[in-house]
Amino acid sequence: MKKFDRPLVIAVALLPLALMLGGCSLIPGGSPMPNVPAIPGDGEQVDDELVEDMVEGSGNDVDFEMDALPADFPVSEVPLVEGEVGPSMSISDGLAWTVTIFTADEATANSAPDLLEQAGFSNESGIFWETTDYLVIITATGQDDDGRWYVHYQVQRQQ
Repeated sequence: MKKFDRPLVIAVALLPLALMLGGCSLIPGGSPMPNVPAIPGDGEQVDDELVEDMVEGSGNDVDFEMDALPADFPVSEVPLVEGEVGPSMSISDGLAWTVTIFTADEATANSAPDLLEQAGFSNESGIFWETTDYLVIITATGQDDDGRWYVHYQVQRQQ
């Protein structure tokens, strides 16, 4: 098994939490925290530059996308559940990514581990799935206020 950079994995995993606590709710449909303004309604765009400026203090290059995967996400190597792409980021020029996918139902959301295993990822740790090239952590699955299910992925390129 290749060694992975734990501080980077932890930083990638905590980044969405930091954004939410900082008042930047990236999930459409309202803010999960009282007294924190929500993202504007459907059809309006989140200012990618504003969000990117908020997270650039980490010292890493960040490419924030809303409703699209980052251009450097390894789509052919890391399978994601079918659904609508929510907030996503590429960190450190393609070293790590965070992606949220909104699905239509619970069964699709719960299929995420099976898709990874079918693509050759192993889950010997019980915490993350890995190949020689990538480490994937499914950090959250659940149902949002709109009734959609979501899957939140943290992906790191193995070094």
